[in-house]
Amino acid sequence: APARFTGLAWAMAVSGWIPAGTMPLLAPNGEALLEERGAPAWRIMGRLRPGATFEQARADVDVAATRIYTAHPKEHKDSRVLVVPESRARPDPSVADYLPVFAVVFTAMVILVLVIACANTANLMLSRALVRQRDLVVRAALGAGRLRLVRLQVVESVLMALLAGVLGLVFAQGAGKLLEGFTPAGDIPVNTEQPWDWRIYAFTFVIALVAGVASGLWPALQASRFDLTESLKESGGARTAARRHPFRNLLVMGQVTMSLVVLISAGLFLRSLQQMQGLPLGVRMDHLLMMSLDLGMQQYDDARGQRFLEDLRKRAEALPGVRSASLLLQVPFDYNLQVSDVVIDGEIAGAKDGYVSYAFNVVGPRFFETAGTTLQKGRALVETDDREHPKVAVVNETMARSLWPGQDAVGRRFRFGRDGEWVEVVGVAADGKYVMMGEEPRSYFYLPLAQAYRSPMTLMLWTREDAASLVPSVRELLHGLDPDLPIYNVRTMEKHVRESVFGLMPLRMGASLAAVQGVIGLLLAVMGLYSVVSYSTTQRTHEIGVRMALGARRRDVLGLVVREGMRLTLIGIAVGLLVATGIGFGLSKILFAVRPASPGVYAAVTLLLLCVTGLACYLPARRATRIDPMVALRYE
Repeated sequence: APARFTGLAWAMAVSGWIPAGTMPLLAPNGEALLEERGAPAWRIMGRLRPGATFEQARADVDVAATRIYTAHPKEHKDSRVLVVPESRARPDPSVADYLPVFAVVFTAMVILVLVIACANTANLMLSRALVRQRDLVVRAALGAGRLRLVRLQVVESVLMALLAGVLGLVFAQGAGKLLEGFTPAGDIPVNTEQPWDWRIYAFTFVIALVAGVASGLWPALQASRFDLTESLKESGGARTAARRHPFRNLLVMGQVTMSLVVLISAGLFLRSLQQMQGLPLGVRMDHLLMMSLDLGMQQYDDARGQRFLEDLRKRAEALPGVRSASLLLQVPFDYNLQVSDVVIDGEIAGAKDGYVSYAFNVVGPRFFETAGTTLQKGRALVETDDREHPKVAVVNETMARSLWPGQDAVGRRFRFGRDGEWVEVVGVAADGKYVMMGEEPRSYFYLPLAQAYRSPMTLMLWTREDAASLVPSVRELLHGLDPDLPIYNVRTMEKHVRESVFGLMPLRMGASLAAVQGVIGLLLAVMGLYSVVSYSTTQRTHEIGVRMALGARRRDVLGLVVREGMRLTLIGIAVGLLVATGIGFGLSKILFAVRPASPGVYAAVTLLLLCVTGLACYLPARRATRIDPMVALRYE
């Protein structure tokens, strides 16, 4: 295949493909993927016949699926077939509905920042056009039509926007490198190379062109609307300038409004990230080192693999700097969630067929001590929980409540699998997060490794010092036990949670992008407000001189100028709060633990905007207080 071809796994750097029928030879328990329980792991691809529609294909698939449900009701109870276009199935159909929502959110924020920039530029262009009013009047007197005057200013704006587009592409290359820092953690190769695409440059050109026209057209129309006879008089330009204040003020209020909306959106992302970081995860975050190994790929049988893992655990626990060591099958916030049917002695509330499906983990001795998972009742899993003794398990609080409500779960038993062996509950562990940060409490149970051997497994170490510093020692230990055994996914728990796509990585990326956009929007709004207040102060130099000559004090002049700028800010903030509340309702549906109107976020952003815009008004106001009345009275 061509080097750049990755098949349907567009986000992964795929190097090769194998027939599905070889899975039993290449992976431990690979035959399970070809059986009934492996069905959810597969995706069926189809191409539409010429002239066929997607709706027709979906109807045909529904008919075929219904036949399967009818013929095999027991095996396919509650099964459903989801039919979606391939472009809506990335990176996986189960999460494809959320990605367009995030795309819309960030596209809207980008548009808001662009509109702020256009409003800012339009304000500056208008101020510049009014300064050049005499030049425009002379051109009109010499025969230039209004269309020519407008075209002259729009061409300048478009050229400036195209230059900004070129600079934007240059900066975007560097920003793309920074975004690579949000690549998901793990040993799965991620496709970060993007081929050259002319559409990106064409899109940038069109956006720059539109922004240039939008920024220059309205100011050009405003500046070219004058009475030629009146404007040729000496003071005509000044009166024209005075009439343009409402338009400039409207642009400034719009900038403040949109800046507030972008900042509040960024604040909601940061608030959600803060809430996520404070969640009880059920495992400790600090001083926890993990590395994975797959003995099945090295042709270890169950007995040999069990002996190797127990020897590894004991040797790792004896390393200097290690408090305790254990093993586990499924690392929290990873993709290899294990699920099994569960049956109990009595009836299960809400279960139509007498069984439910719960997630489980296989762990080694001292797991709860190593991981920092709290035991609420009973005991932990120990070394004597082996094949020579009765099968046991530890369940979490949610599973205990759902299967035995109002009763003590310790001493109860359940079947592992619909027709499996009975397992006795010896302990109840605190709930945790097992797949995603924002997931609802789910039923979960732990089985001892010696009674339910699995491969691959992950070695977990609780260290006294920095966990990452022990990586060389553990690698050396593993190399001594088996020089040919590869290890992968070497990471600390803190790094894993931060960089996992099921952990904080998506929210960290969203918060970072939103924060950058918020800062850019704030700077643009402050620049726009400063330029308007400064320009207005310059235009009113004569007026200020008269006021000071008639006895106005410096603080009166300071208050006069600051009040005008802050009036625009307060109006913009009031409108922005209403708009942000509506957007907050949308974000609250995709962000964790965020209310539509978060008082802390709204108050902090409003205070920040007031302080910064207050400074932007104060600086030109302070300059106005230094005007010499005698000089100002001669000002034209």
